[in-house]
Amino acid sequence: MGLRGLNITNLLPTFASPPSLHTSVPLLSASLTASFPSSHSCLPSRPPFSRRRNLALRVQNLGYQLDRELMEPGKESPESNRNLYPHIEPYDAGFLKVSEIHTVYYEQSGNPSGYPVVFLHGGPGGGTTPSNRRFFDPEFFRIILFDQRGAGNSTPHACLEENTTWDLISDIEKLREHLKIPEWQVFGGSWGSTLALAYTQSYPEKVTGLVLRGIFLLRKKEIDWFYEGGAAAIYPDAWEPFRDLIPEDERGCFIEAYHKRLNSDDKETQVRARFCI
Repeated sequence: MGLRGLNITNLLPTFASPPSLHTSVPLLSASLTASFPSSHSCLPSRPPFSRRRNLALRVQNLGYQLDRELMEPGKESPESNRNLYPHIEPYDAGFLKVSEIHTVYYEQSGNPSGYPVVFLHGGPGGGTTPSNRRFFDPEFFRIILFDQRGAGNSTPHACLEENTTWDLISDIEKLREHLKIPEWQVFGGSWGSTLALAYTQSYPEKVTGLVLRGIFLLRKKEIDWFYEGGAAAIYPDAWEPFRDLIPEDERGCFIEAYHKRLNSDDKETQVRARFCI
């Protein structure tokens, strides 16, 4: 199954300019909170589309509070809050066995009765970090982070067996069911944006909105540019150690050369390859 059939415009509307740059409405408006009960299990199956849009844009806002008039020519913008939300600790964490081989780590933070959002990390294999919680308003959102198969605190670490895109999509859905969440917003960056799109295509009825950043669709031309020399023109200093680890007679395909080394039985070979990527 590919991503070609997914129409993003059915999930999020387009805007002439980002609302986050000219809104002065408080992040948690009375009209919005009145629309949803305190217990998320009582939420209607699907909020009206206009409210789904507002919910999706809350993450994009990230605390910007610039009035519309400040966007006029000649006006200076005052110092605004361009930081992420404050650091928070999870109120819940655990492990979910998703196959005979794999167990994934997950955690929840923010408001236990808030609007659920799941964060999909990059990589593949990047894992989550505490700073990932800070993208979201902790008073409004029930924030779910998890480490994909083989990444972060999930076990077994760095295992590639039974670790495909479709396995990860299945894990996301198993986690949603495990946490008894009827539907949620999906936030993904880099490889996480690819996974977010693929999950949404597979389970559109479970997704209230998409927030994508650093979109990277893992297409062949993107992979070829990144690993086969295109990035060298922009970051030659970073490219040189990546190139130099591989003998000249194997440089026809760096992806194949690194795949062989990262899956080598020799741990030292694995480590050297890992630190060059």
